[in-house]
Amino acid sequence: MITNAVAKFVLLIVMFLTFVGCSSCVNSSYLFGPSNLFRDKRRSFIKIDVYKNILLSNTSSTSEEEHEIDFRTTASGAIIGHDRELTLVATSAHVCSIRTKSQINYFVPNYSNSDSSWILVEKSNFILNDYKGNLYKAIVLKQDPTSDSCILVTAAISLPKIKISRGKPLIGARYYNIAAPMGIWDPKVIPLFEGFYLGTMRVRNDRKYSHVFSIPTKGGSSGSPILNKYGEVVGAIHSAYAGFENLCMATTHNQIYMVYRNSMQKLLKDYTKYKLIIDITNI
Repeated sequence: MITNAVAKFVLLIVMFLTFVGCSSCVNSSYLFGPSNLFRDKRRSFIKIDVYKNILLSNTSSTSEEEHEIDFRTTASGAIIGHDRELTLVATSAHVCSIRTKSQINYFVPNYSNSDSSWILVEKSNFILNDYKGNLYKAIVLKQDPTSDSCILVTAAISLPKIKISRGKPLIGARYYNIAAPMGIWDPKVIPLFEGFYLGTMRVRNDRKYSHVFSIPTKGGSSGSPILNKYGEVVGAIHSAYAGFENLCMATTHNQIYMVYRNSMQKLLKDYTKYKLIIDITNI
């Protein structure tokens, strides 16, 4: 009788400790599935409104021309870090600069990046929209055109960051994408997509390898995070096949991590300068 009572008491203690020890599991996306993952990680999603003014001139004696272009685009991003009173947001490099890819050729077809007679002056304003509907102005901290990855820095956003995965995606496994395609976004309605990881490929010879997923992609999806079942970033969409937008190419987790690490090193060295710039920008 005493032995049974002791055994029952020990069992109750173990059950209690297990429950207490796993109380944090309520927030575990892996334990409760993709719906909980989305509810949790959408708080780290950022919709980006980009306003650009481009001054373009050709100084060659045979073809003098000038262009001034104003336009607005929308993109996606995710909070991936905080440093004191600043927040870091990951997106695509072609969101941060029109010099990446061949975007300028949509406006001026004969422009060539390799032609030194062209002079391009680019001014950009980045407005970040967070999960709560708050707006922040941001500036470019670091970018890598070869992987189409960029880090924006802004005033502190009181929302959690998303962890960058250190493990490679598994071919055939399901992954999730939080994005604002075509600018479709509202603090109460944030689009969620899913697809499978297909492998890696090089989009162009001057680019690094990209992850490929079967995730629907449109303009505005650029920079949007792709998450594994643990809620970690395994990639960020940067492009899709024209005419077949159910396959997307994404900056890899390692590429995002390297640009993020270099950004943190930059802040470590020049934090006061960037803090002052952000303070002035957000007045």
